[in-house]
Amino acid sequence: MNAGHPTDAAATRGPLVMIAGGGDFPPQLAGILAAHGERPYIAALDGAADPAAFGDAADLRTYRLGQLGSLLEELRRRGIADIVMLGALPRPSFSSLRPEVSTLKYMPHFAKAFLGGDDHLLRGVVRFFELQGFRVHGPAEIAPEMTAPRGALGRRQASPEQRTELERGFALLAALSPFDVGQAAILADHRVVAIEAAEGTDAMIRRVADLVARGRLKIGKGDGFLVKVPKTGQDLRVDMPAIGPDTLRNMAEAGLSGIGVRAGAVLVGDRAALGRKADQLGLFVEGFPG
Repeated sequence: MNAGHPTDAAATRGPLVMIAGGGDFPPQLAGILAAHGERPYIAALDGAADPAAFGDAADLRTYRLGQLGSLLEELRRRGIADIVMLGALPRPSFSSLRPEVSTLKYMPHFAKAFLGGDDHLLRGVVRFFELQGFRVHGPAEIAPEMTAPRGALGRRQASPEQRTELERGFALLAALSPFDVGQAAILADHRVVAIEAAEGTDAMIRRVADLVARGRLKIGKGDGFLVKVPKTGQDLRVDMPAIGPDTLRNMAEAGLSGIGVRAGAVLVGDRAALGRKADQLGLFVEGFPG
C-alpha cells in the first residue's frame, strides 16, 4: 500500500523503528517524519550509518549486526512493531557477524538466508522480522515523496528516440531479473555497453567512463543512457533501487545524457535538489510508468 502522506501511513501503524544504513536517505526520511510530528527510533548500523547525520535530537542507538538480540529486546520494551529499513549496507560475510549471546538462537535462520544471492538474503531478513511479530514497511510507503515521480525531475526530457532506447534498456533488465544481477544498465550507440553486477551502479558508470577515457568506447553527444529499475519480484520494502547526486556526477563524467527509471519504484531522496543537479549537469532524469 502506498500512502499519500507520511501521516496517512502513521495512522495505520504504531511507533516506527528505522534500521538505518549509510547514505543520505535515512536522515532525509527521519527529517520528513519529524516535519510531520513523528519521531522514529533509529537503530544505526555500526560501520554504515553516520549517527551525526541525524542530529543531536534523534532517538538513536548504534548496533552491530551481531546485536540483533539486543535490538529486538529494545523494540519490545518500547512497544515498537513497525520497521522500515533504509540505507546502504555492504553484504557482510556470515562469519563476520560476531553474535552476542542473545543473538545466538537466531543464527540458524540467517545461516540459511546467507545461502543465496542478495534477493534471497533480504527475503530472509524480512521473513525473520515477520516471524518475530513485526511489520516491515518500505520507504515508498512511509514517504512516497522520496521516490521518482512520473516525468522529468528537471527541465530536460528524453526525446522520442531516447525513449525508444530507454524502453530497450527496461526490457533488457526485465529479461535479466531471474539471474539476480544488478538493477541498471548503460546503452549507447544502439547497443548495451554495460550491465551492473556486484560492483553497484556508480562503479559500473565509472567503468564506462574509464573505457571512454582510454578510447575504448565513444559516446556521441545526446547518446548514452542509464536505465535503473527493480528486478521482477524484488521486495521493495528492503531493496529499492536508488539514485542520487553522485550517480549524476558520475554519469556526466562518463559523457552520458540521462537516466530513465521506473516511477514510484526508485528512490531519489530530495526530488527538487536532484532535479537542480540534473539541470546543472545538463542531464535528463525521467520516471516512466511500469
